Amino acid sequence: MDESRAIDLVAEWIRSRRLDYPTDGLEAERFAGGWSVYAPVEIDESDPMAFLDMPIGRSVFLVSDSGRIEESSSSVPPQVAIDRFMANEPAAMGSTGGGSHGSGSHGGGSQEAALMAEFEREFSRLAAEGPPAVSSFTAVDHTRDGAAGDAAVDAEASRLIEPIVQQVALLGPPGWHRLSAEFAFTVSSEIAQLRFWTGDRSGLVPVPLAIAELVRQQREVAARMPAGPWWRLLLAVTNRGETTVEYDYGDEPFPDDQLVEAGHYRNDLAAYPRPRLPVWLAGYVAGPAAQGRDPHRAGVAAIADITARRAATLDGRLPPLGEIWARWAVLSAVEAGIGSGWGPRIYPSYGWYENDRRSGATLFLLPGARAVLSGGKWNSALLEAAYNGGRPQPDLYTGAPAWVNDTVLNTRNRNGLLSFCFWWANGRWHRGTTDTSGDLDAPVPPVWTHAETVRAMAVQTGPGSEGRCEALLTASASHRATFGEVAALLAHKPGADVYAAANQLSLAGLLATQ
Repeated sequence: MDESRAIDLVAEWIRSRRLDYPTDGLEAERFAGGWSVYAPVEIDESDPMAFLDMPIGRSVFLVSDSGRIEESSSSVPPQVAIDRFMANEPAAMGSTGGGSHGSGSHGGGSQEAALMAEFEREFSRLAAEGPPAVSSFTAVDHTRDGAAGDAAVDAEASRLIEPIVQQVALLGPPGWHRLSAEFAFTVSSEIAQLRFWTGDRSGLVPVPLAIAELVRQQREVAARMPAGPWWRLLLAVTNRGETTVEYDYGDEPFPDDQLVEAGHYRNDLAAYPRPRLPVWLAGYVAGPAAQGRDPHRAGVAAIADITARRAATLDGRLPPLGEIWARWAVLSAVEAGIGSGWGPRIYPSYGWYENDRRSGATLFLLPGARAVLSGGKWNSALLEAAYNGGRPQPDLYTGAPAWVNDTVLNTRNRNGLLSFCFWWANGRWHRGTTDTSGDLDAPVPPVWTHAETVRAMAVQTGPGSEGRCEALLTASASHRATFGEVAALLAHKPGADVYAAANQLSLAGLLATQ
């Protein structure tokens, strides 16, 4: 911003507020990050007593390069005033370390950058248009059930929302109609994301440190509520002052860009102990120490089991490996063929599956007729008991050979969320001592019986296709499925991709060579 622009902004700002302050003849002095604008005072230097006529506490206007204006006083030492002013200047805060913040901007392209620049140019215009966009608010929603407690604490926590809403509202451009503010805080990390909508566009706006301080104070009060301090504070505000407030206690996993390193959650738990954690967060905090099994750790554990004569438990309830693999593959072929974003998939040497309820599994094939089936159930009673009921972790690995390690285990084990693990060796399925078969219903696709798989295929391929589903599954189980059988199954599905479907069977090694 140049000198003339800074002076023009201040003059407009003074006139809009009808201040008793001259707008002609303003001067400006540059400082790092902005300008100091003021009306010069004429002094008769020939009169030694003229200093007595100098006004005390004359207004000085600080203008940042983003266009934000703040009125200060000449009675405040200039550098002190500038330091205070710049401390409140919105900044791009990308780190999540102690005491830092995130604006939520991740380089969203030139359009986002242009809108961001426009918002910054409009900061001063917003201030110049009269009263704040939101001078009061009405909360139309609040916390989850069970979060309320002592009435005085609840009232204080609610009262502290108002200045936060008022301050973030001032950061928006003229004409904004709604905003969302999301604060993900612990005692050692802070992330703030603020987005405004204007017309049919939206953009992220940096959050000043002063607002983060208000949010921190509110969280400290909320910590006295029975549910403890929130992990995320979510605000949705309209330009009519209607505000929705939500305290997020982690019932659902946090967005990736608002999930901080596990150490920050451990710091917060040390400051604010909680009787219970959501299983996903408890596992995340526990990290690889809970269930991790790198090759070294696996090798040492395998030798210890052999030395102590601890053997794996045979499990005869799972279908043989060949049957599970063929059923997994034909389901994957159907889902890929119809262009579904869901359902299982086959990749070189392994099968993958994630359902829409955050449960899933992987099936890795290894040389020598070996395999590992592992995964996790989202609401596993075994993990709930381990993390919140004082019970030990389910025993998943006792008797497992060294090749059952992180390289072939479902990645849930890195975050303590693995709730079953089976390995195939010598023509049998094995597991640790904990019976985890009850956790297989949701995380594994419908591969437990031939009929179940056919029914699941027919759901996608349509009524009357059961016979063709049966034929493809039978052929695949014998490693002799053909492209023609795949094409016949998908013939009545408009837009089906037969090649994508056949490729799944090819990757699984079940498609007959031409």
